[in-house]
Amino acid sequence: MEDEKPVVKSEGGSEDTSAEGLLSFANLDIKMVIKFGGKLVGSAGKEYDDPTQNLDPVERLKRQKQNLKQKLGMAGEYLDDEILNDSDIKPTASGNGTGRNTASKSSSPVPAGNGNGATGVKNEPTPVSATPTTPGTPGTPSTPAPDAASAAQNARLRAMAKRRAKFDAKNSANKVRVVDLSASQAAKRLAKDQTVANSNGGADNNGNGNGSINGSDFEITAQGHNDKVVVEHKAPKVSPLVSMQQESAGKVWPFEGLCELLMVDLFDECWEVRHGAVLGLREVIRVHGKGAGRVKGVSRQENDRRNSQWLEDLSCRLCCIFALDRFGDYVSDQVVAPVRESAAQALAALLLHLPNDIIYSTFLVLCQLILQKDLGLSFPLWEACHGGMLGLRYLVSVRVDILAPENEHSTKYFDGIVDCVLHGLQESDDDVQAMAAATLLPIASEFVAQRPGTISELLEVIWECLAELRDDLSAAIGNVMDLLAKLCGFPVVLDTIRNSWLEEESQSFSSLVPRLYPFLRHSITNVRKSVLRALQTFLTIEGEGSKEWIDGRILRLIFQNLLVEQNKDVLNLSLDVWNMLLDEIVKKSPTLFSQLFNEHFSPLLTLLMTPIGTARHFYKMNSSLFIKPSGASYSPIAQETNGEDKKTPKQRGRKRKASAVSESPIKKDSSLHVNIDNPMFLGDVTLVEYSTFLRTKVTASRALGRALSLWDSQQLLALKGTFDEYINSPFSTQRLVAALIIEEYGIASTTNGSSNSLDPEFSEYFREKFTSVLGTPSSEGPMYRDLTPYLRAVRTQCQALFSVFVDTARLSRSKLPQVAVVVQGEPEAGPDAFNIATAEKISGETFEKLKRALSTSSRIIASQALSDAHRNLVHSIDEAKDIKSARDISINAASAAAFVALSNGTLPKKLNPFIQSLMGSIKSEADELLQGRTAKSISDLISLFLRVGKTGAADKVVKNLCVFLCVDTSEVPEFHHNAKYDDSILSLIKEETKTEIADLLAHQKEVKAAKIKRLGAKTALHNLSLLFGVNLFQSVPKLKECMFGALSYLKEPDSLPAEITQVGNTVGQDIIDSLSVIKALLPSLDKNLHGEFLPHIPLILNTLSSKFSVLRYTAAKCFATICSVITVDGINALVETVLPMVSNALSLFSRQGAIECIYHLTSTMGVDILPYVVFLIVPVLGRMSDADKDIRLIATTTFASIIKLVPLESGIPDPPGMSAKLLEGRDREREFISQMMDVSKIQKFNMPVAIKADLRKYQQDGVNWLAFLNKYHLHGILCDDMGLGKTLQTICIVASDHHLRAEEHARTGSDESRSLPSLVICPPSLTGHWKHEINTYAPFLKVQIYVGSPSYRSFISNQFNAHDVVVTSYDISRNDVAVISKQNWNYCVLDEGHIIKNASSKLTKAVKTFNANHRLILSGTPIQNNVLELWSLFDFLMPGFLGTEKVFNERFAKPISASRNAKSSSKEQEAGALALEALHKQVLPFLLRRLKEDVLSDLPPKIIQDYYCDLSDLQKQLYDTFVKSQRQMVASEAGDSGKEGKQHIFQALQYMRKLCNHPALVVNEKHPQYAKITAELAFQRKNIRDISHAPKLMALQELLIDCGIGATGAVSATSTQQQQAATLAEGVTSQHRALIFCQLKDMLNMVENDLFKKHMPSVSYMRLDGSTDARHRQDIVQKFNSDPSIDVLLLTTHVGGLGLNLTGADTVIFVEHDWNPMNDLQAMDRAHRIGQKKVVNVYRLITKNTLEEKIMGLQKFKLNIASTIINQQNSGLSSMGTDQILDLFSVSDTNKEEEQGSKPEEALDETGQIKNRLAPPNAVSELGELWDEKEYEEEYNLDSFIQNLRG
Repeated sequence: MEDEKPVVKSEGGSEDTSAEGLLSFANLDIKMVIKFGGKLVGSAGKEYDDPTQNLDPVERLKRQKQNLKQKLGMAGEYLDDEILNDSDIKPTASGNGTGRNTASKSSSPVPAGNGNGATGVKNEPTPVSATPTTPGTPGTPSTPAPDAASAAQNARLRAMAKRRAKFDAKNSANKVRVVDLSASQAAKRLAKDQTVANSNGGADNNGNGNGSINGSDFEITAQGHNDKVVVEHKAPKVSPLVSMQQESAGKVWPFEGLCELLMVDLFDECWEVRHGAVLGLREVIRVHGKGAGRVKGVSRQENDRRNSQWLEDLSCRLCCIFALDRFGDYVSDQVVAPVRESAAQALAALLLHLPNDIIYSTFLVLCQLILQKDLGLSFPLWEACHGGMLGLRYLVSVRVDILAPENEHSTKYFDGIVDCVLHGLQESDDDVQAMAAATLLPIASEFVAQRPGTISELLEVIWECLAELRDDLSAAIGNVMDLLAKLCGFPVVLDTIRNSWLEEESQSFSSLVPRLYPFLRHSITNVRKSVLRALQTFLTIEGEGSKEWIDGRILRLIFQNLLVEQNKDVLNLSLDVWNMLLDEIVKKSPTLFSQLFNEHFSPLLTLLMTPIGTARHFYKMNSSLFIKPSGASYSPIAQETNGEDKKTPKQRGRKRKASAVSESPIKKDSSLHVNIDNPMFLGDVTLVEYSTFLRTKVTASRALGRALSLWDSQQLLALKGTFDEYINSPFSTQRLVAALIIEEYGIASTTNGSSNSLDPEFSEYFREKFTSVLGTPSSEGPMYRDLTPYLRAVRTQCQALFSVFVDTARLSRSKLPQVAVVVQGEPEAGPDAFNIATAEKISGETFEKLKRALSTSSRIIASQALSDAHRNLVHSIDEAKDIKSARDISINAASAAAFVALSNGTLPKKLNPFIQSLMGSIKSEADELLQGRTAKSISDLISLFLRVGKTGAADKVVKNLCVFLCVDTSEVPEFHHNAKYDDSILSLIKEETKTEIADLLAHQKEVKAAKIKRLGAKTALHNLSLLFGVNLFQSVPKLKECMFGALSYLKEPDSLPAEITQVGNTVGQDIIDSLSVIKALLPSLDKNLHGEFLPHIPLILNTLSSKFSVLRYTAAKCFATICSVITVDGINALVETVLPMVSNALSLFSRQGAIECIYHLTSTMGVDILPYVVFLIVPVLGRMSDADKDIRLIATTTFASIIKLVPLESGIPDPPGMSAKLLEGRDREREFISQMMDVSKIQKFNMPVAIKADLRKYQQDGVNWLAFLNKYHLHGILCDDMGLGKTLQTICIVASDHHLRAEEHARTGSDESRSLPSLVICPPSLTGHWKHEINTYAPFLKVQIYVGSPSYRSFISNQFNAHDVVVTSYDISRNDVAVISKQNWNYCVLDEGHIIKNASSKLTKAVKTFNANHRLILSGTPIQNNVLELWSLFDFLMPGFLGTEKVFNERFAKPISASRNAKSSSKEQEAGALALEALHKQVLPFLLRRLKEDVLSDLPPKIIQDYYCDLSDLQKQLYDTFVKSQRQMVASEAGDSGKEGKQHIFQALQYMRKLCNHPALVVNEKHPQYAKITAELAFQRKNIRDISHAPKLMALQELLIDCGIGATGAVSATSTQQQQAATLAEGVTSQHRALIFCQLKDMLNMVENDLFKKHMPSVSYMRLDGSTDARHRQDIVQKFNSDPSIDVLLLTTHVGGLGLNLTGADTVIFVEHDWNPMNDLQAMDRAHRIGQKKVVNVYRLITKNTLEEKIMGLQKFKLNIASTIINQQNSGLSSMGTDQILDLFSVSDTNKEEEQGSKPEEALDETGQIKNRLAPPNAVSELGELWDEKEYEEEYNLDSFIQNLRG
């Protein structure tokens, strides 16, 4: 092995692969990797101090790549050049992207990702020429020396771009980094080759003279009048990235770029990044490994060579991961290395595609890592050894073929594997030992076959390994035992052991197997499982001497396992081993068992009978009765307990000694032992649940019962007295366990294949004994000794009651009755001991007597105290009685079950006590284990009844079980209680009980009792079906009658008797009970009985049309279960019968029943509905617009659950039994679904009417989408960007549908197609606009404007049907809801529909009452503040689609909001991302969103500039004074939930907003400083309304003058300014026109009166605000657009910001800003829309260091939400990228509070609320989330991985 290790290749030699930057094993030196490589741990801690956190994401990626060589130990060793350069970051130039010649470098350019993992690589110098290029388009040659001016300009532009990038990085530091997946090195080489080929092409047209930056999508233009720049964002026609992608598309392996980036991340400092990268590589290589590295246009031989080199490079990198990764996670007490393990899995996927020579090279490197010879290490690196062993394990598991003898290297492979495994097993680190054993497990058969001579050495190492593993925390034991067990299953290994045994006695099985015994009580659960599995394996070994180790010691040790094991799986495994031991003993000799076990029976029975105590009153086990693995006994536990030994006097002065003597019962001679059984030994029910103690008792009873069945008659009869004593024991536990043991003895003796039968005398004795026990009423018996603490608690409450009488009521003690000190059940108790009867007498008769003895004043004073004490006493009595009753039920049921097991065909003389005992357990046993055993006994009892001819008794029991099955009203509704519901869907009805807390607790107790009773009956009937199988209905006809008897009433929907609703009539309840029994039992019945149900399916479906909601509900749930079990016949019935009922317009009941059936079908079948989900989509969609509210709600709820399954449906195979008719129908449904999920697949809609407009392509696509919604009765939101013609598209579909309906009505005359008007609801300012647009584009439609005074509206309201379209405003729709809701509408269109975002407003509630066939919302900004607004919109469109508001808030709104917090944990961010993605997918089909920049190439750009103003002196004075005076009050009220506090905060914010605009808005006569300020201004001869006090007005004046507006008439301008303005005006060829937006009318008045009239009289303007009559607003808009002489239009954002077309203006100025960014966006897009020919400049006036800056920051958060949920990707599901969504919605940094000059307590959170500075940080939430044990177990299960790999 040593002479074949990889070495550094010398300067010459064979073909060098490093020319392409790829690693190979020929030049990989693993020694250099370990020596110079950086250790990859969990993280470097740099996340807490990241010097690159403010860098642009691209810059950060570049820095990370540049630092990679230091991380891999390459710094200064071999490579001097940068591993990556600018060409690896962005495709802006050919070659290396810098324009310098690389021939002088010592290495060639290394591709991104393919050069980063090179460790210890020496590359050959390869001269590569690079053509110098300009920073223009990729591949365009330029002159090598540009002129100085151009260079300076480019440098200045680059500097500005860099500053801009850094600024953006501060706001997106936590975002997903920007990467280029398409620009792989192969693609760049292709691009370079094409560039060289086209080097004589033209120059770059975009890079010269316009200030554009290389490859960017924005332009920077300096402004002459100030020091600001305009950043104009616009998409290039074809970006360089897209160009390169197009050039390389189909020519290189598409995953090349992705894998290169993942290879970089392989060596990231953060383990999560490494782990994610290796998982990504694993999945890509698993599926696409054969295509790696290939390019188009070369020979197959060359591509094979490229593929081989690429895969070899990756294999080298994975080996480097094994060598450098040091991260380990811990599960239980063993380490899991997720990065190394996943890297090993990636290597396994890679090995499927590697040639044999590279596999062998990989194998050699892995061996080198394991053995660590000649690596120059001063100490062993266990992590590297562990990594190498992981890789070796997966290598030999996946490529077993390399071990075949015909393989040329098979001998070397085996030699290396054996060396590595033996080395690993002898390592000091137990994780390496564990992996060494796991490595040999998959190839054990090959090893045994090809290396028989090594078996002896390996076995010796394994046994020595087990002997040395003394640490109870060692993880290797499990794997070592599994290997040992597997090896011992081969005959060759057994022969080896026998030969060793002959040579040396210590090598025999009887000497070796006992070495495993110490691990039976190991602290690690998997180790305990492994040792038991190993014992199972040894028990299966046949041959001489193989079973000699079976003796009494192992029997006792296994039984001890049963007594103390808390893990259920280990407990069951121990029982299996016990039964196997007994089977082997019986095989050897029937009498051998009693000989081996006789001496152990008594101590083990004593331990088993240890009572189970109560809290603070434990019963410890006698630990001296336990034996150690060596056979010696343990010392007794000296810990003081509160159990039956409590009377033992304490001995002073011996506490320390006793403590020293006390040893753990199973303690080894090791200081590292962990005692896991101490709580079980102490009987500590506060640490171990009662159910766990009970489970061990039951399991041990099963084992002991089996043991008794193997004893001879004489020994068995000798135990009668012992069990007789336990059956009459004062301890309830001992009585219960004794009955369980006798029952198990009977079961074991009568089971088929049992070697012994029931002993007649023993059986007869205990049958009589149990008959006697059940004949005595349990309630009359004394309190059990192990339950006396409850009785003592009752006595304490009695004493407390007496104390109240004495201390509070001043009653003489002489009047109190005497209470016995000893309670019933204690050893000293006599006939007069305190008992329940005594307590009940005190709480009743005595209490009333003592109260009467009180004086009136004392009775009044002590009334409350007496009432409380009496209530506590009654509660304690009830608790004691309940626990006593529960134990009685358990004991009686076990006694009855024992009689059934011993019956041998004999019935007791009196059946009632036995039936009552068993049925009592069915009804009331809270422990599922005991109840399940009783259910089994019930089924056996029924079988016994039938065998002896007691059919009546059997029928009675079965009938009662069916009745019990139907007592839970949450599962089986009551008919008479729900008969009042007929036109409702019962699934939606929720009853809220308004009762007192006592009644509520009693109700909860009743509900729990009903569920227990139902579970017991269901389990019993399930056991009955298993017992009789296919003969169930033949043997138990009563059960069949209970199922089908009442269905005879359902032959027709109207065949129910008229008196069914009368009190006392049981027909309705009988039908419900029958359907419920079918639903409960069908899943457990034999498949051959399914045919019995088919004739009854039509009857059940008839019930879906019943007029009773409760019958429809029950039939729907029953049929859903039938479909889930009898799938083929059920689905056929669904498609043929139920789905047609969904659209039955003539029967509301049929529609309700059918849709309710589908609802329960989807919830019952879950993912099993997947193959059939396509059949449900269209019917459910059709009901989402049903006239019935309940149908709409349940249909939308159902659709929301099944729409998520649609993308998965097409990828699954056809289910068996699907008919050809169903397959044909499924294809039709799939076509519809594909159109719904992808807008591009929707068929073109040819409009049947002539619209007077030429639709653009995107508008035609929108009409196609609207027609698709119309066809399938869907509803949606058209949320195109502002100005794209939503109104026109709506007019098209409304006009077309009206025409089609008229044609349909003329042909059929049906009511469904009768003429109906459509309703358009819009803001008041748009009513005229809608009429104008309809008259312009569809003049054939009759339009009515429903506005005006109430009397006028009342006059025209009866004319709705005479018009085609009715247009009204939101205010009128709210006020006239009674009028509008009476009318049926065809379309209901909400223009600017986001107005109904508040679900609780009167307007929203009014709009949702309107009845319409089709609902449509138009909004360019459907989400304005938070995602909860989206719920309100969809509640109008499809109620229930997004669930209730509360459910939506919990599922979507809260996780998304929580993930926005910069300090949110990774778990919160993950939950937010998942919620965001789920919401996006769910609403995607019903949203259509297009952006202007995507569809309007001819629309000029929109430039947004922020214009900052400083506060005037007066404003500063007022602002500072207010902030200082109000800060404390606002901070204190921020956390106040009261309305007054919030109102004050709002008023404070409004004050500051107004003050930022103009001090005159706040300084009035009521202002506290009014007099002072007025005096100061009078002294200065100034006025409060002077614009000098309002810098915003001065800035507005300056802006208008700059635009050429009012320049000549500016009164306040200086002469210089006038000259500049005049000069500017002379050069203007087309005058600018402006829109000025304010929030307040008062501010508009100041602009008009204080600025225009006083200082700019030449400005011509118009005004549009709330005072303008809605009927005249459209006239103002038309006049402004048509008259260029009007300079300015003054508007309020509320009135002028929605829907208006104001393209006559090209300048938009915001004097004030809205908290809601969408209002501002809406407003600015009044000018930037279709028809605009000029560049639109938007100016936002902002005052520095004020509230306005915070408003703008809040706007950014709200914009992020809106652009994430509703974005242009809503053009189809196929275009939706989760990573892009997460990037848009990622958490940004907190913007450096010091930069903003704000303090933490002043900051606003993501909801716009003031942060709670007192809230402590949640330290736990900041911790990273690691995987839990199950996730690791599933992810790194070798067998499942290999199966998936090869599948």
